[in-house]
Amino acid sequence: MFDYIVMEEKRGMVFSTDLMMALIIITVVLGVSADAMDNVGSKIQDYYYANSVDRITTGAVDMMIKNPGEPQNWEELRTFDGVTPGLADVDQFNKGVTQKTLSLQKINCLKENYDELMKGRVLPTYCDSSLTICPVDSSIEPVTMGKISTSKSDIVVINRTVLCNFCNSSIIVFMNSMKCNSNLPQSKQGGYICPHQDITGNHSHMGVDYPNKKSGWICYPFKVTQNMLNSRDFYLMTDPGYVTDNSAVWIIDSPENRIIDTNHFCNQPILVNEVIADCVVNKSTCILWLHVFSNGNAEEAFNTYLTAYPKGTSVEKVKIQYLNPQPCYFIFKVST
Repeated sequence: MFDYIVMEEKRGMVFSTDLMMALIIITVVLGVSADAMDNVGSKIQDYYYANSVDRITTGAVDMMIKNPGEPQNWEELRTFDGVTPGLADVDQFNKGVTQKTLSLQKINCLKENYDELMKGRVLPTYCDSSLTICPVDSSIEPVTMGKISTSKSDIVVINRTVLCNFCNSSIIVFMNSMKCNSNLPQSKQGGYICPHQDITGNHSHMGVDYPNKKSGWICYPFKVTQNMLNSRDFYLMTDPGYVTDNSAVWIIDSPENRIIDTNHFCNQPILVNEVIADCVVNKSTCILWLHVFSNGNAEEAFNTYLTAYPKGTSVEKVKIQYLNPQPCYFIFKVST
């Protein structure tokens, strides 16, 4: 009887030990599983969070570089109520959006009012951001705006290639010297007749002929309005900037005010506002002519530009490389 009781107690102890070991193993497994689930959940949360910030940043970049904003002239408004900013330039002639070509006026307006225009309009209010528009040409100063903390690790960066007209300049006349190969009078250009002819109709401005090394003129008409005179500075420029042809001269005149006296190039941009204003006088619109004489030597040939820049543009920015939209890196950073 005693032996039976002892045996039963031993069986009870073995059962209790087995149960305890099983519970310990189950507890360990559950703990490891819970930790693994936490890690998986955290990774999923991080993935969706990062993916969400990526989508926000990509959407913001597309909005800025592909659209001019709403309304399209938002940069000209005094208040920004209801404004959604965009930086795409608008072709005023064709009334179309030039995608990936940015407007300098819109860029400057965004820079001056960055937080007001970005937060709650382009990005959620909890996002910080910065924007750098860096020209490939290192001689042109980059434009930077906004600020984010460099200590934050969750920063999304998007880099796109765009074009930007950094000086909002325009080419009024472009004379490609090597395309003027005929020693003939330049009777018509764009339907207009060069005013330099005598009473018998003979032209004194015979065309330059580089293949035959004969000196002569390149003459081209252009239109000017009073609005352009009030809002623009006009510069005469050459490429290359240093003219080695000592005989090279220029004239700006009109059929009503024909000028015989010539002017030499001075190897730097020439401000011609007064010359143009004297020809236009009080007319609302006037057709003028640019005449350029050269010696016909191809080794000394140069191209000529008549350009228009916004009124008051610093002469340091009056450069050939500013005449066309420049390729730039559009670097946009977002952090939360």
